[in-house]
Amino acid sequence: MEKLRKRIQHLKKKRPGYTEILNFYQQVREEQEKIKDSLKVEPVHLKKEWKELLAREGFSMLERKDFPVDLEASSLLFHSLCNIAKEATPHMAEQVEKIREVISQKRFDLKKVFTGEIEGEKVADQFEMDRKVFLFLLHESLKPSLEEGVKRLGQEVDAETWLKGHCPICGSLPSFALLKGEGGKRYLLCSYCGFEWRIDRLSCPFCGNKERGSLQYFYAEGEEAYRIDLCEKCHQYIKTIDLRKIEECEPILEDVATLHLDILASQKGYNRPVPNPWTS
Repeated sequence: MEKLRKRIQHLKKKRPGYTEILNFYQQVREEQEKIKDSLKVEPVHLKKEWKELLAREGFSMLERKDFPVDLEASSLLFHSLCNIAKEATPHMAEQVEKIREVISQKRFDLKKVFTGEIEGEKVADQFEMDRKVFLFLLHESLKPSLEEGVKRLGQEVDAETWLKGHCPICGSLPSFALLKGEGGKRYLLCSYCGFEWRIDRLSCPFCGNKERGSLQYFYAEGEEAYRIDLCEKCHQYIKTIDLRKIEECEPILEDVATLHLDILASQKGYNRPVPNPWTS
């Protein structure tokens, strides 16, 4: 966390316009870190033949609802994050009040939303809450449990040979790409569970396009470590962070601190399949 704080301070000096969102990011991460020592996440056991079948057919290991989750820890974290969000922006403060009112009236069971028994989208729509804010708070509350589960489940997957555009663990789309290691191998980071897996350098992870002429990229002057990879076929893009050019970074933080690139890509007519959740 100390390295994270130093990086955030550096980014705030470099990009003052990001101060508010970076402060919010730091507070959320600190709360998530506090809960880790008390986590109790049950391991998932998959039979060898089942894992082999899934890998052979190209299916992910689990559905989101099957992830092991510490419900008590996630609930505590949810309420802590609501406290932080209430002080972040007027809109989030308004949404937190709505969420708290609905929960206090016991109009839905938060733990059932965490397990997937009740869909978060339907809850948000039913009680006229901002879907994006509610889902953000849910996911960030689950994140420590998801990360603990991935530590174990990741050992069951060959991240170097998966080479597909969806996560081998939960089947979700990637939020962004990373370049790292000798030669700059390309990895995708799952938008849900945070698992990293390798994919071809020259390909669109969303439609599979590998035609050089229809795959472009751009970056801001002086920010060569961050680029936007564009696909002319599906008109979607993915942000790529070159970890070889950034010391001691947390990839999600770097994504948050480069939202200006997402704006440029959008202005050019390209879509990000998994929008950055921190823009709530």
